[in-house]
Amino acid sequence: MNKKTIPVLVSLLGLVLACNLPGPWPVAPTPNQPSQPDSSQPSQPDSSQPSQPDPTQPAVSPDPVNIREGLASLNSYTQLMEWKSFGPFQADYSLIHIETQRDQSQDTALVHYTVTRSSQEDPEPSTTDGYSYSVGAAICSGNEVDGWEYSQTNPQEQEMSDLLQTMTDVVPLIDNPVFVGSENINGIATNHFTFQVSGLGLESGAEVKVNQGDYWLAQDGQYIVKYQLIIETLDPMNQTTLRMEVLIDLTDINQAVIIALPAGCIP
Repeated sequence: MNKKTIPVLVSLLGLVLACNLPGPWPVAPTPNQPSQPDSSQPSQPDSSQPSQPDPTQPAVSPDPVNIREGLASLNSYTQLMEWKSFGPFQADYSLIHIETQRDQSQDTALVHYTVTRSSQEDPEPSTTDGYSYSVGAAICSGNEVDGWEYSQTNPQEQEMSDLLQTMTDVVPLIDNPVFVGSENINGIATNHFTFQVSGLGLESGAEVKVNQGDYWLAQDGQYIVKYQLIIETLDPMNQTTLRMEVLIDLTDINQAVIIALPAGCIP
């Protein structure tokens, strides 16, 4: 694969995960992971107590702007996107972890992605780990173990890349949200909403054990500061459990981010 495409593919991967929430892969946990995932409700982030809605105030909009559009409105940020799946067998596990740092004013970015998967048939966990640094037109992709590949993008390539990302801009799954109140999350004034995914188990006959979604929108800008969704279902016939956890967490908003090409990456 041309390493120039990695930043775009990683970005697209994160957007697809957040929007479509695909079903779990047949994979297995590492030794330090619990054999049975905790089916408790998702913990709330550290924040001030939410204020109660004021019926005399105008309704608060639950509609976020698209992910890329929201990020483009910020000077700098760190964004974590993570997707986990467990089941149907006790050993099955997968994890996709994407962390992006971006400084718009310096035209720099760093994407770190990790994919871990294993299965009942292949219980030894397999992990793919890589980085993509971008400083202006220069790009360095790889890692310290396998080495770095240096490349440069020209304005024409950048234009096409920007167009592709604009065409695929999405928002994550949100279903009949309910306004909870105002909260401070990651240093940003937000509006907190909860939701549940409708229709779970209707076709499969599975019993829904956990169905909890939460998201927090910046009061200034309507971009997603935090999003989390936990779904767990039980097949009553086979007594097998499927669990999925999705997380988006935006931190270091409009704070200085220093990104430089790794020392081992040269033209």
